[in-house]
Amino acid sequence: MLKRSKEILKAAYLIALGVLKNRYGATIVLALGWVIFISDIDLGFIIQEQIELNKMKSEVRSTIKKNDELILKLIELDENPKVLERIARERYFMKKPLEEVYRIVD
Repeated sequence: MLKRSKEILKAAYLIALGVLKNRYGATIVLALGWVIFISDIDLGFIIQEQIELNKMKSEVRSTIKKNDELILKLIELDENPKVLERIARERYFMKKPLEEVYRIVD
């Protein structure tokens, strides 16, 4: 097992050495190393920003859903005066003339 892993490691070393002897290969390896690990916008930053973007997208979807529900409620208030009267009675304790309102507090 140890002998096999040494052979694999030696083969990988020879391939890497062959690539790095070529100046174009060395330049590509250096550029990829720079972009992935060293620069300001490295791989970790990109992954972190992608996670944050996904969170923001889910927040936007939930806000759009809430907005649609509120628009439906607003349309219902405009079209049905009984709903408007019910809300006025429940929230603002409005009453008709000669009517008594009792408030029950828990």
